[in-house]
Amino acid sequence: MTPSRQGPVAETSVERAAYQPAGQNLLHAADHNLRVTLEALRRKGPMSRLDLARVTGLTVPGITNIVRRLAADGLVAEEAGPSGSRANRFAIMPDGAVSLGVDVVGGRANLVAIDLDGRVVLRDACEVDVDDPAPAVVRLASEALARLAARSAGRVLGLGLTATDCAEAVRAALAPLPVVAEPDTIAAALGERQFGAATADDSFVYILLGPSTRAGMVIGGAVFNGAEHKAGRVGLMRTGEDGRLLDEALSTTALAGLEIDDPEVARWIEDASAHLMDSIIAISAFIAPRVIFIGGRLPVTWLDALIQRLGARRQERMIEPTQPYWLPELVRGSLAEDAALVGIAAMPFLEFLLPDPRRPFRPRAMASADPAS
Repeated sequence: MTPSRQGPVAETSVERAAYQPAGQNLLHAADHNLRVTLEALRRKGPMSRLDLARVTGLTVPGITNIVRRLAADGLVAEEAGPSGSRANRFAIMPDGAVSLGVDVVGGRANLVAIDLDGRVVLRDACEVDVDDPAPAVVRLASEALARLAARSAGRVLGLGLTATDCAEAVRAALAPLPVVAEPDTIAAALGERQFGAATADDSFVYILLGPSTRAGMVIGGAVFNGAEHKAGRVGLMRTGEDGRLLDEALSTTALAGLEIDDPEVARWIEDASAHLMDSIIAISAFIAPRVIFIGGRLPVTWLDALIQRLGARRQERMIEPTQPYWLPELVRGSLAEDAALVGIAAMPFLEFLLPDPRRPFRPRAMASADPAS
């Protein structure tokens, strides 16, 4: 199970994700089954072979072979079952693998290394050249790799990177280390799905605030990008009574250096909540997410204040006779300012170990029946 041979991949929802079938007892699905089993242990905790078979839909002999491989790769370990139980259980080894993530925002690059449980085991940051962030990113990642090697951390599967424009330069400099580039909106949404409050087969929207306003969408546990990856560009919507672009109304650029009690912040919250509610109604009408997460690289107190005002506006809208009678729950992203950073660090795990919501599993029969295949 190494990056070079694309070991057990992407998860299966332990709760039987709707976007992909449970484990398949087919030879061509062996990699998928490994990922499914590892994800089951990651989400559910220690389980016996029989429990794993019940959760994944695989056979007990199949599970026996899979956990043997996972144990050989240092990703799971066998432990004694509860007192009086004859069946041993298998548990994930969080430090069996480590992944790096770098989130580039403006002139700064932030880095974390996380284990399989999503725990941050290393954190660093540096300034970058906004026109060419690649050299600084390479230096930051190289230093992190050296520090991880010195502390004998688990093997590093790869690097996730939100700066998609410089991905090729970073990939060439760090080869053979795999580098996976994804937009920060997808990273934030998948961070919430993997390590936050969203479940594996959830349907939700993650609205990421910043200099511009964009959204990551997960429907039935799978990432939704839209035609030509254009989904989630909510900042281009005209909202509010003045018809301003959401990017203009919600831009956080003017908030730099301000405190929560500054009148400018209060005005921004009032204005931003009014405009954002219009886009929330539009999103909800079309895809009916269970929840909409609000996040961004802002202090938690600011996000909480914005969500509190949004909650009041939500109630006001739902009781008016000309407004929607239902709107999804609005909550702050559970990973707060680290959503995009931890989410992008999870990308190598999705590439090589866990079920990948960006590429839902389909049995070969389904794939061959697809006219586009």
